[in-house]
Amino acid sequence: MAAQFGASFTFKDWQLNPASGQLLLHYHTPEWGDFTEQLDFPVVPDSRIEQLGGALTVAIDCLFWMAGVSYYKTTLAQDIRFQGRRPDEDQARWLTDTWQAGLAELAVANDLPWLDHIHISGEARAPVTQPPLALAAKTLVAIGGGKDSLVTIESLKHLGEPATALQVGQSAFIAEVAHHTDLPLLAIGRRVDAKLTQVNTAGAFNGHVPVTAINACIGVVAALLTDCDSVVFANERSADVGNFQTTDGRWVNHQYSKSLVYERQWQHIIKHHVAPDLHCFSLLRPFSELAIIKKFAQYPAYFPVFSSCNRNFHLAGSQNKTHHWCGQCPKCAFVFLCLAPFVSPPQLFTIFHKNLLDDVSLYPLFDALLGLQGNKPFECVGEAAECRLAIELLSQQPAWQAHPRIVHWQSVLPAMPAAQQTALMQPATDHMIPDKRQFQQVIGHVA
Repeated sequence: MAAQFGASFTFKDWQLNPASGQLLLHYHTPEWGDFTEQLDFPVVPDSRIEQLGGALTVAIDCLFWMAGVSYYKTTLAQDIRFQGRRPDEDQARWLTDTWQAGLAELAVANDLPWLDHIHISGEARAPVTQPPLALAAKTLVAIGGGKDSLVTIESLKHLGEPATALQVGQSAFIAEVAHHTDLPLLAIGRRVDAKLTQVNTAGAFNGHVPVTAINACIGVVAALLTDCDSVVFANERSADVGNFQTTDGRWVNHQYSKSLVYERQWQHIIKHHVAPDLHCFSLLRPFSELAIIKKFAQYPAYFPVFSSCNRNFHLAGSQNKTHHWCGQCPKCAFVFLCLAPFVSPPQLFTIFHKNLLDDVSLYPLFDALLGLQGNKPFECVGEAAECRLAIELLSQQPAWQAHPRIVHWQSVLPAMPAAQQTALMQPATDHMIPDKRQFQQVIGHVA
């Protein structure tokens, strides 16, 4: 397909079957026809559905609208239509901002400009503030199988917070890691329309979507159904740093829907449209990736089972057949480099099955992570400054300081001031951790 945008995209409707917990989301494009996504939520009594009333309807509307991005991206249509309820102006702004910024990477991959034509028109109506729902003091904590969610889970356990691990999708790998946390697991089935694979092959636009925004919407619906007042994610402050700026100064950020900007906007929607006593936030927002990895190194029981490598997660199943790390992607390189200062070389090599610093083919990738060439990789990786501090720390360790790559990088990287090193490892004060129960105590625990 040439770079030509579709004529229209239509939000058709959604149906929730309380007897099965099945939620169906329906969309349409003239080019590719109908799409249906299926989510499987826990079955709850009819009385719970009635008790939630309008709050549940709004939460599902938000999920319906946000999840539509997976199908909208096939044509990047000029006109966005609604057969059923339209978002109000507040919700429309949230959707427009998230779709524009969340699809910016897809635009780059398809040689397209910033997608300014994405504009969701909100309905002007008087705001309706939902009353508190008196939700129970319990937490759903998102788990993806990586170091960040495990540090979050261990922090909640340390604080004595009643928590349930929340898994979105059917990954056997995530379920395995969740088992090792000893938390109860709530798995929400998510099945994107199989037609997506067909239309991608046929020439549809394809690329990255703001999946964390979708998962946050799923988490809020799940929290309402299961009577939890908090949905906790493990997004670090490094997620705020984009990959590169466009010529007009806008940031293309692979992790936009993990950023504090997104989190603030989503919490505003929850507070004013769903339930003021429900919070969806990142517990690790104050911390750099390097500080989180340093904390993770204190949990060696997870070393054999965790992984941040995204090749574990594909529509066709895991592409890592022998173990959980491919040893070739930006996530593998980043975690290897930043974990190395805090664990012994034998532990590190056991996790990754080799010394990634000995792999010549990875040197350009490490150089990109260090900010020496190219842009920050389009992956959930930390800042170049964190990687440079990891090199500085390794240069001080006998086991690493003579390694040719460490010697080389030390010779070409500028010295990092002590104040900057300290700041990278200290918690920031800008976050959305609510001032309730003991959540803010995690700052001292992780630091």
